[in-house]
Amino acid sequence: MFHKRDRIIKKAGEKPTDLEEEVAKTLHSLSAKYEKLHSNLKIIFLNSASYVDYTQRDGSVDQYLLVRIPHRSLGAFKKVGAIVQQELEQKFSKQTIIVANRNIISPSAKAHPTQMRPRSRCLMTVHKEILNDVLFPSNIQERSMRVQADGRRQQIVLLDPLDNELMEEKLDAIIDCYHKLTTHKISLGFAKPSVFQQKIIKHRNEKSSAVKA
Repeated sequence: MFHKRDRIIKKAGEKPTDLEEEVAKTLHSLSAKYEKLHSNLKIIFLNSASYVDYTQRDGSVDQYLLVRIPHRSLGAFKKVGAIVQQELEQKFSKQTIIVANRNIISPSAKAHPTQMRPRSRCLMTVHKEILNDVLFPSNIQERSMRVQADGRRQQIVLLDPLDNELMEEKLDAIIDCYHKLTTHKISLGFAKPSVFQQKIIKHRNEKSSAVKA
């Protein structure tokens, strides 16, 4: 029997929203649906879930589902995240982005002068990991920095060209989500495919054309 306390972790006194309960129920049902993945699915918990409005490149307004999970669930999520993301997108008919919660520790926040701040809690490291989260399940192939005339910087990130079909429709949502989580703007695209990747893409296109025919 499902109980929201089995999946939702909130601060003391906070009550989960109806949307969070629905997401939690979906996560719980996956353990029964995918029995072979139960060991990983059962330890993916939920901190929060919300719909976020964003503006697409063509000017239209849409929503994506932003799901926050505890950092301790991240290891399990990386193993079964593609299934979790796919099931949530089918359930809620929204582009879904799943991000692990992380704490940023200030350099001055030391209990003792000899205490070292963990590198994983530095601002730049946390922002880098958030970027990896929002880009899941794709991987970064190239990264560069563009300096604009007014001195502002914009990071240019190129993804695996083999993920073009999978990620193309999500790029606007990812750009908006990363900006809202970190205040940084990024530009997303796909790297130039290698000779081997070109063969894979060609094979996919031929297979797709054969199916349509």
